[in-house]
Amino acid sequence: MRLVGQLSSACGFARENISLQLDGELSEFDRAALKAHLERCERCRAYAVSMAEATGRLRAAPLEQPEIPVVLPHRARIRVPLRAVQVAAAAAVAAVVGVTSAGLTTGGGQSVSLTAANTSAARSGAVVKPRGTRSGIALRDERRGPPRPLRGPVAIV
Repeated sequence: MRLVGQLSSACGFARENISLQLDGELSEFDRAALKAHLERCERCRAYAVSMAEATGRLRAAPLEQPEIPVVLPHRARIRVPLRAVQVAAAAAVAAVVGVTSAGLTTGGGQSVSLTAANTSAARSGAVVKPRGTRSGIALRDERRGPPRPLRGPVAIV
């Protein structure tokens, strides 16, 4: 049982295509499908005639100017001062350069540790001092062995 206002999906699709056809935006394939549907469906055929008539009247009518001008409200944008953006960018660049020039990034199989163990390692001679640096940061070079084999079930996330 179909309610009065309901359309089948084919009729809904056809009515969308009727609008596209009136605007000249319907492809050749869709035009053929619409023509076949309109031959079978009386309600959509009547809808197509009424839409063509309404569209024709609207396009033929002269443009009217409104009596009251229509002004859209201006939405204020959030403005960030250019100087603040420049300062933030300079701070980010300085932080990246500082970290990389101090040798705090890991490379290859090495790991870098900045804990209290470095000070005790300095007494034992295990500290590797980078050449050409003037920083007072002591770095301990720890070589890691091959990774341990996984045990138990492994899930790929």
